[in-house]
Amino acid sequence: MTKHSFTLFLFLSAVAIATFRDEQEFCENESCNEREFDKSHFYSNVKHCGEIPLALSHKLLDALPLDEVDGNVIRTVKRSVFSESQPSPLKEPLTLAAVSQDVLRNILDLNESVIQNEEFVRCVSGGKLFPGSVPLAHRYGGHQFGYWAGQLGDGRAHLLGEYTNRKGERWEVQLKGSGKTPYSRSGDGRAVIRSSVREFLRSEALSLVVSEEPVWRDPFYNGSVIKERGAVVLRLAKSWFRIGSLEILTRTGELDVLRTLLDFVIKEHFKSIGTNDPDKYVVSFCVSLLFSCNTRLFYIV
Repeated sequence: MTKHSFTLFLFLSAVAIATFRDEQEFCENESCNEREFDKSHFYSNVKHCGEIPLALSHKLLDALPLDEVDGNVIRTVKRSVFSESQPSPLKEPLTLAAVSQDVLRNILDLNESVIQNEEFVRCVSGGKLFPGSVPLAHRYGGHQFGYWAGQLGDGRAHLLGEYTNRKGERWEVQLKGSGKTPYSRSGDGRAVIRSSVREFLRSEALSLVVSEEPVWRDPFYNGSVIKERGAVVLRLAKSWFRIGSLEILTRTGELDVLRTLLDFVIKEHFKSIGTNDPDKYVVSFCVSLLFSCNTRLFYIV
């Protein structure tokens, strides 16, 4: 697991606490555009503009069923694993609040100088796509408060594509807080600073970008809605599939799609399981549960 420095942890935690404490008065007496955001501890302003040397691919597109309906219209999706969905850029000005040098160099093979590139900030905040990217939102189901909640899905996340680095490692690149998808339900597709700081600290995350765009939240679920600042995290995982990826297909009786997804998962992530093994689906499910407790192979919630 990528380890961020203790200093970075203290700094980002302080940002989250200070931001939350300050949100009640945010935009009450002045407009969001007029309020000055303290950038003194963040990365300096970008100095140049150019293409980012990070090309993505999408093995998922050819292997798994894609939603036949285009666009981010909220809907019940059938007989597919992904829906195409374009990110919604955060309103500028944007602040690059944090970058993981470890992820930058050792996972994505990028030089530190790339963070001074205007295009980098746009790409990691959803304003521009990396070369080869086809943004997807994943369809999955799950339980909430002890009851089956039906279709959930990526309501504020976009899977940009896959990157294979010079060590041969394959990583899936995803934005969180990047706008609405077909699975947003009643949500706005956005994330705020306090939740984005947690995402950055607890995952293989590359960057945290903060915007002055106001996002309405009820943090204590008591009817007291406040304005907070929007943020986007670019994070990585070997796979973003979860148990809910299988549950939704089982519940809706889409067994042929379920079989296609399981065959793909076994082929890509559980190569020790024989394709002709009559118990391969049971074995892969048990192994995925084991791996979810010990590695980041699957993102299971």
